[in-house]
Amino acid sequence: MSILIKLRDNRNLSEAESSVRDYILRNPKEVLSFTVYDLARESFTSAATVVRLCKKMRVDGFPAMKVLLAEELKYFQDMQLKLLDSTTIGKEDTPLTIVEKITNISVKTIEETRALVDVEQLMAVAELFRRAAVLDFYGVGASNLVAIDAQFKFMRLGKPSISYGQENRQYVQSLNSDSTHVGFIVSYSGETKAMLRVAQNLKKNGTPVVVLTTSSENALSRLANYSLCVTSKETIFRSGAMASRTAQLYVVDLLFTLYCSLDYDENMEKIVQTKIAPEDSA
Repeated sequence: MSILIKLRDNRNLSEAESSVRDYILRNPKEVLSFTVYDLARESFTSAATVVRLCKKMRVDGFPAMKVLLAEELKYFQDMQLKLLDSTTIGKEDTPLTIVEKITNISVKTIEETRALVDVEQLMAVAELFRRAAVLDFYGVGASNLVAIDAQFKFMRLGKPSISYGQENRQYVQSLNSDSTHVGFIVSYSGETKAMLRVAQNLKKNGTPVVVLTTSSENALSRLANYSLCVTSKETIFRSGAMASRTAQLYVVDLLFTLYCSLDYDENMEKIVQTKIAPEDSA
């Protein structure tokens, strides 16, 4: 789990904590040689503020945070990832420029999300899916398209899977769920009211809840048994919508492939059996 991306994406910081965060993101290499008092001085805050920020990041003190930063910096340098960059489409951009920008958004979004991936947690979710009698997929708007994509993937393996487009049907679906189901909720913000109601219903029914959401702390992730994260980097038109869909589909692909690996031969046979012939496709 990338500490740098979590720092950048966190929306629940005080003004002083944000000052510390911003200084770290602008000067990550310099911070590696700092004491907690150095960082407090340079960010015009206090040592207590630095410690509070570490706690919010679930890091055991500033020395531990520096270790995480040191481990990540080489990865970000190798991948040429720039945390504070954003990509927007300008009025004067040529078609070729737009193509290049959108390509860069997709590539960098996946590379950033890879830094957030917790393989052990993904495998735990794959095992949870394996034991479940039914997989229920939820999402509204663009996130519903990701939920439908995930549902179809697991349906091809013969796994009982459900996904509805209408919010009222998803609500009823959650009410009818029980402990033999797993609820998989896709929500970029993690604050969508309809999805929060679904998560609350699932929790009441004893249904394990897996969410696919932003790396920033949010209400939905607090309700979840497992939280899979994607980048919240701002992109085209100052919105993360395009980047979030790319990242969400990427994580679904990771989860699906890891699930297949648990019973490789059987699942590969089912994928071959459920392949749609070209003459049968639309």
